[in-house]
Amino acid sequence: MIHKPEKVKEAFQIKANLGDREIRMIRASAMGISLYEYEKTLRAIGRDDF
Repeated sequence: MIHKPEKVKEAFQIKANLGDREIRMIRASAMGISLYEYEKTLRAIGRDDF
């Protein structure tokens, strides 16, 4: 999937909006894991506010 450059730039900011599914997808891809695994990790560390 090709993402807009603005979204990619926003995804790597400290205060990125994790409520945005596309941003979570970009971050997961950068980490080399699936979106499911990334969301599972966020929940495990207490960031389940998305």
